[in-house]
Amino acid sequence: MSKIFGTDGIRCLVNEEPLSAETCLKISKTVAFLLKKKNSKNSRVVICKDTRLSGYLYEPLVTAGFISMGMDVILVGPLPTPAVPLMIKTLRADIGVMITASHNTYEYNGLKFFDSTGTKLSSLIEQKVEKIVLDNKKYSRISNNTFISGNARRLEDASGRYSEFLKSTLNKTSSKKKLKIVLDCANGATYNIAPNLFWELGHNIIAINNNPDGLNINKNCGAVDVKSLSQNVIKEKADIGFAFDGDGDRLIVVDEEGKEVDGDKIIGLLCKSYVKPQKKSNQHDVIITVMSNMGLENYLTNKLKLKIKRTSVGDINVINQMKKSKSMIGGEQSGHIILSEHSNTGDGILAALKITEILISNKNKASKLFDLYNDFAQEKINLSYKTKNTKLLKILDKLKNDKLYNNKKIRSLVRLSGTEPLVRILVEGQEVTEVKKKSLEIKKLVRPYLG
Repeated sequence: MSKIFGTDGIRCLVNEEPLSAETCLKISKTVAFLLKKKNSKNSRVVICKDTRLSGYLYEPLVTAGFISMGMDVILVGPLPTPAVPLMIKTLRADIGVMITASHNTYEYNGLKFFDSTGTKLSSLIEQKVEKIVLDNKKYSRISNNTFISGNARRLEDASGRYSEFLKSTLNKTSSKKKLKIVLDCANGATYNIAPNLFWELGHNIIAINNNPDGLNINKNCGAVDVKSLSQNVIKEKADIGFAFDGDGDRLIVVDEEGKEVDGDKIIGLLCKSYVKPQKKSNQHDVIITVMSNMGLENYLTNKLKLKIKRTSVGDINVINQMKKSKSMIGGEQSGHIILSEHSNTGDGILAALKITEILISNKNKASKLFDLYNDFAQEKINLSYKTKNTKLLKILDKLKNDKLYNNKKIRSLVRLSGTEPLVRILVEGQEVTEVKKKSLEIKKLVRPYLG
């Protein structure tokens, strides 16, 4: 084990490193050592989780780690990841933890840590955690040598607090028009709060995949698979459908015709409705990633006259750049949508609420609303690998600068996933046949080095 953190916290198969029971305990104690307020009698941490079965394994482990370091733990149960920063603020906590593997299936789990400002840990803090956890001498020095430990309690009204916050983001003067909405909760953290919230706002709600059993989270449903949502939107003649992922920080939309609308189109609509160009030259209006479609970039820059900046994949990269640029909106094609006015992390329910607000105030149907620009053709391929061998890394590095796959007609991105043992290939261009041809060529070049 040489590395603990990926592009979005820690994530791996249950009971494998770096999330064996022993290492999980070490990580929790180390985070407590680095982030708790020194000499404070009221240091506390908020711990949240999604609905996967292994939450019962990791919740007590993480709790024990923080308690052993003299911190009080507040357990809020299953809630979406974006609820954690809110709980940190309202409960005046030093640290927040979300136990989740996001869009992965139940065999995986992970940890996302937040500091006292509700921001995900910086790469610098992550590196400090890794150095201590992976060095027995350094780790032995951080233990709490007093007999004083923390305590743990459950907060019963956590979902109510988060729900009221979400309601507060809506325009109070908006129309009383109500919608028929299908919600796909991915059998995850939004299973209870999302249907209740939209129902309380007066909408006609059809909820699907909202019966988690610990094993069915993200299984052929939610933001990673909208087939069931599309079918239900058409069947119910709904105005729109929303699909969340397992921890509720991502959103994919399905329009009234059953067609999928990805994060790029969501960003485009929100920018059209809420963003005005900033005047300062060193600021950017919108932050997107290298995965976003060139169609979106052209729409934002040419049509809306907005300044954009692309970052590496990972919502933490988007969030960090948004802070530097003082941007209102940022996000990923995969559905992480960050609205900095209300939250400093991706929030699927919040994004869905703002879309309903736009749809209600607009005479057009969802399909027309999202018809903003023409996408460039994109081809995506995922290849499993066994080890990060030197030859694999070399071929990936070589492909970055290969003009055959990066020129005026073709754009390619070949990288290792930060959350799974996959090589991710993206090829984009205006001609579909050329895009497919180049993607297959890259696949052929990479395959011999997958082990």
